[in-house]
Amino acid sequence: SVVQASLRIIASDGDVSLPRLAAKMNEFLYRTTPGNKYATFFYAQVDGERRQLRYVNAGHNPPLLVRASRTADNGHDVHELTVGGAVVGMLPGLTYEEGTVDLCAGDVLLAFTDGVTEAHNPDDAEFGEERPKDLVRQAWHLPANEIAARVSAALKDWIRDAEQFDDLTFVVMKVR
Repeated sequence: SVVQASLRIIASDGDVSLPRLAAKMNEFLYRTTPGNKYATFFYAQVDGERRQLRYVNAGHNPPLLVRASRTADNGHDVHELTVGGAVVGMLPGLTYEEGTVDLCAGDVLLAFTDGVTEAHNPDDAEFGEERPKDLVRQAWHLPANEIAARVSAALKDWIRDAEQFDDLTFVVMKVR
């Protein structure tokens, strides 16, 4: 809730750059939370006219961008959106970088919390980093809601009746 509230306040200043936004978030959380508290943070802005995604990733699981164009081996590239910096709230004075990606029709973005990759099955095995990549690589051609349904179904099938200790949150975006 502290992250959401501070983000709303900081982002309301429309002139703040994404690296500056992350730095302000970091300073605010560092000053207002205990030393053992921190947050991961991914923030993106889409320019629909230019078909461009600008983002900053502060220690968050890298969202996956599947390109609609095929590679030489007839597969689809999966790019991790890693540009940014360290988690927010742990250390003062950190700086961040902004990543920029030109988007094409058919590209798919899958952003998710660590609860997705750390989801356990009844044998206590984690869902892992590769399953989300494989899922979005296989389903990139579907509409966003169907990709989301496949990710959700795969998670439910994986988890079955195993108790979870974190949220299972993800967002799918498809470029038109």
